[in-house]
Amino acid sequence: MTAEKARLLTTLLSLAGDTGSLSDELHFAGWDATESVALDHGTANVLRALVLPKAARVLEVGAGFGGLTRYLGEVSESVHAVEADPVRAAAVRFRTRDLGTVTVSDRLVTETYDFAVVQQPYATRNLLDWVREQLSPTGAVVVLTSSRGVTGTLAAAGLEVQRELLCSPGHEVARAVRGAQIDAELPRLSAAISGGPANGLALLCGPGAASLWPAYRLATYFNTAERAAFACTRADVVRTGEGAEVRRTPLVPSPPVARISVGPCTDKVYDAPTMVEVLLDEPERVAELLTGWRDLVRAEAARGVEALWDLVPHNVLVDGATLRPIDLEWRNAGTGVAEVVERGVLVLADKLADAGWSAAADDGSMRDLACWLGVLIGLHPSFVDGATAREVDFSVIGSSGTVHGTHEVREAIAEIWRKRLQRRPHGYRSTDVGAGVAANEDEVAKR
Repeated sequence: MTAEKARLLTTLLSLAGDTGSLSDELHFAGWDATESVALDHGTANVLRALVLPKAARVLEVGAGFGGLTRYLGEVSESVHAVEADPVRAAAVRFRTRDLGTVTVSDRLVTETYDFAVVQQPYATRNLLDWVREQLSPTGAVVVLTSSRGVTGTLAAAGLEVQRELLCSPGHEVARAVRGAQIDAELPRLSAAISGGPANGLALLCGPGAASLWPAYRLATYFNTAERAAFACTRADVVRTGEGAEVRRTPLVPSPPVARISVGPCTDKVYDAPTMVEVLLDEPERVAELLTGWRDLVRAEAARGVEALWDLVPHNVLVDGATLRPIDLEWRNAGTGVAEVVERGVLVLADKLADAGWSAAADDGSMRDLACWLGVLIGLHPSFVDGATAREVDFSVIGSSGTVHGTHEVREAIAEIWRKRLQRRPHGYRSTDVGAGVAANEDEVAKR
């Protein structure tokens, strides 16, 4: 990062009214990837995924712009953050100025620590020897790195790696943090939650390392990208007596915004493809699966399921002859079965168009595809406009967390949908069908 960029970020942090670890003000302030890494809601996800010791005295070596420091200061008894660069140290002080738990300096301070976080550039033999000497008898050290090359240095310092966690896409802003065993035990789910290679590592060391990551946990992944804080969630993949399940919870319990909210949900893990994946491989099943999904929506509504809004085809597994809903975290209290069905068809058409679906008309648009899919289950083609308007409304709330001052956001999202409806499925093919299937609200909300 250039010195000019560092000064700009420090100035931004000095002016911010909300410097919390889930600050919407900061999250949406980044203009490029460099700024976003420092300000993103997900900057602290790698630590959110861990079970940090209670009332911990924490040492952080290499505090950067304070993203991890801020989170540690919110959940720990005391934090000593070490940052040698004076501009970045100032940024950390601005980021934590309302926390009495954080001290920032340019040098190490001898005292006993329960938990230490060390960034790779600082993980030298001398530093690690010193950290080990300061650890409490049950203390733990986490080294954040993009390479396993530091493991030998850790071992030489008496801090052998007890557990290695993979961070995707990296530890700086992690979407998923997982143990390697999930790749073998649940390969389909592992690929879905990772969304690509793991370019980061969290190396857990020290006598207390085992308690940072419970033995029953396989992975933790987050929905924090392009969402307002009220809608950010985490999901823990855990072993159970009957296999495994995914437990989703909001990061911060929040009241609904314009009747939209997220809530907890738990799903048993099934080794089955989504409806979208099946339709890409077996397009001839479209009428059968669409009808089955529509009937599922009706049945779940009759049971009083609160999270109907998320019961769309990409959140339905095709497990033999059974359709199983998953990932139902979004609630939209202003909608019912008709709106959910229309939404599901619209979003399905969008995902199939992204993948260049073979059954789409050669010269048709995504709008044409949505109309055709709707007709298959009894919808009039005119449903597309109403469904699109509702999706824009939903995306505006989900991405901004407010109904005030959102005109520009609304126009940008509406324009995205206009362009998407016009595109031709056979004129566009996603380079990553899996990633396209996994993204919907977050992708549309990027503007």
